[in-house]
Amino acid sequence: MKNSFITKKIKPKDKTPNIFANASAFLLSKILLDQPENLRVNQLAKLSGVSVGLVHKVVSQLLEEGLVVSQGVRTAKKYEVKKPKELLKKWISYYNITEKCKFHTYNIGISKSELINKIKKSEFKDDLAFALHSACFDNKFTNLETSEFYLLKKDVRKEIVNLLKLEPVDRGYQVLLIEPYYSKMLESQKNIDPKSKILISPPLLTFLDLYHFPLRGHEQAEYLLRKNPDLRKISALYFNK
Repeated sequence: MKNSFITKKIKPKDKTPNIFANASAFLLSKILLDQPENLRVNQLAKLSGVSVGLVHKVVSQLLEEGLVVSQGVRTAKKYEVKKPKELLKKWISYYNITEKCKFHTYNIGISKSELINKIKKSEFKDDLAFALHSACFDNKFTNLETSEFYLLKKDVRKEIVNLLKLEPVDRGYQVLLIEPYYSKMLESQKNIDPKSKILISPPLLTFLDLYHFPLRGHEQAEYLLRKNPDLRKISALYFNK
């Protein structure tokens, strides 16, 4: 399926702050999800949990690109998102999970439900988070039997592989372990899957991950955007509603 929402890959300008880097991603997610009005740098820092200095750098870059507008002077300045759709498009163009994250692919000799059960009962329960298709609240859309997880602590990967008796493979996979690029977003948003009680990737990150993922990712990303209640404002931007 052809991705019609973007036309070309946008690379960050040289010698300018990368607003799509790991450290600033949670701030951007709050800006897009909440689209706050009349907020100051200190308020944005408190809202996102990042430093005032980083907020100032990101906001300055957004101002330079015309994506936000400001009112007032110096410490009295207030900011408002002017072009959230353009910001979303730029982020989609910058981030591709297959380029930014390291994948570890495996086969496994047990069913998906047995796999989840083993993780639930293990000491590594809080070191993994459902990702990609496995992080979608409605997996019936793809009917995939694969399991995808973010590794929140990459140094425990070998122990997890041994526990689950995972067999490395070069092509395809039944289980995919991912070293995250946006680790700050995962750390800041401790979402839990209500059924399995296992951590789950936040909806916006899941959308971004799926968008360029080769296994029906683009279709699942758009489906998630339409159905997930936490992504309503993002959905309105994307589908021009």
